[in-house]
Amino acid sequence: MNKKNYLSGWRTVFTFTLNRQIRAKSYIALTVVIAILLFSGVFAGLFIANSSYVKKASLTESSLEKVTVCDQTGQFPGTGWLASASSELFPDVTYTASESAENALASSGVYDLVLVISVENDSYRINIVKPEGTSLSGNEIAEFSNFVSTALRTELIKNSGIDPAALAWLAASVTSNISKTEDIGETTADQMRKNINMAVSYIIIFVMYLLTMLYGQGAASVVILEKTSKLMDYFLVSVKPAAMILGKVLASASAAFIQIAVWIAGALGGLKLALATLPAVFGSVSPDIEQFTGMLGGIGGFLTPGGIVIALVMIAVGFLLYCSLAAIGGSMASKPEDLSSTNMIFTLAVVASFLISMFSGTSGGIVSTDKWLIYFPFTAILVTPGRAMTGAVTITEGIISILLVAVFAFFGILLAGKIYEMMSFYRGNPPTPAKIFAMLRDRKKQ
Repeated sequence: MNKKNYLSGWRTVFTFTLNRQIRAKSYIALTVVIAILLFSGVFAGLFIANSSYVKKASLTESSLEKVTVCDQTGQFPGTGWLASASSELFPDVTYTASESAENALASSGVYDLVLVISVENDSYRINIVKPEGTSLSGNEIAEFSNFVSTALRTELIKNSGIDPAALAWLAASVTSNISKTEDIGETTADQMRKNINMAVSYIIIFVMYLLTMLYGQGAASVVILEKTSKLMDYFLVSVKPAAMILGKVLASASAAFIQIAVWIAGALGGLKLALATLPAVFGSVSPDIEQFTGMLGGIGGFLTPGGIVIALVMIAVGFLLYCSLAAIGGSMASKPEDLSSTNMIFTLAVVASFLISMFSGTSGGIVSTDKWLIYFPFTAILVTPGRAMTGAVTITEGIISILLVAVFAFFGILLAGKIYEMMSFYRGNPPTPAKIFAMLRDRKKQ
């Protein structure tokens, strides 16, 4: 065999397969529809969230006229403790006392409320009852509930005899942390970097897992396509099987990355448009949205440019490795119905890599932190991108990890090519892996 020409012609196969995939109506429709849904979903979600915040924050006055207090505890005589509590929303409310909540409701108007105070299991309970046909809004009632809770807590502190000056000490929060010996002396930035590394790694692992499960089967499907048509004989003569497998795997991966890039662009476009539009439409932005965008900016400050490049290259090369496994399954199958059994190797590899990355050895929270995972190709795909982005691995370590994955991907494609050539005219049930290796060994002896 002429090794120099072993992969000759893969570009032709790549161009043909990629054009056929990205020009398919189903591919275009799925890509465009999901991109539009992501764009409109992100924009509408932020728009609705900010609208709810502005609506709640815009409440500057209340229509509440009278509140009837039913104290079932006997500890809050009269209504002076409520009347003396300051509130900008409820400055002119009239407070009266009643022993019966039913009688109070019977005499209440559409702008009135009934406040029932009781004790259950050593805890005070506030129940605000609105009469039928009330004209008070939900925001008004919620704000009054908050007001009553604060006033009741103030009255309880006053009745206990505690010095108000000591309340600041009583309200002080106490945090505790269990650290390893090597973590002593770490700064807040170091701890933040660890947390971000864990979160980013967790997200990357799930993204890669879903990516390979969703698109890996497509690589097997395009490999087996010619076996069910009259094109197989032509391909076997014009290009080597390994070249055909390489072209098809690269085309499938490229089509997947193009689709995902369009979807990410749609989501980011919706986010950008929402952040640019919200201040103009509502005049202000919800603190939750500001906290979210601030968090994204904070995470970006811990990511390194070199690490991001390493992560992107690893994602591309790692996806090719999983696609090469799927191509092996496609090469072993003689018809599409056989893929469910021949692709078992691919499925088991993906699931096992996921479980090892999550639970093997030392855990830094929800992701394993073992160093060897970046040098084992099938787990390096999942853990190296997140570690590289946050600087948990050096550029050199990242490059070594990429090279190991690339070598395995290349040999996986060569193996898929050899199996494809052996199985081109095979008919019958799919052979077992043991039989495949026996056939390869016998072929090598010939």
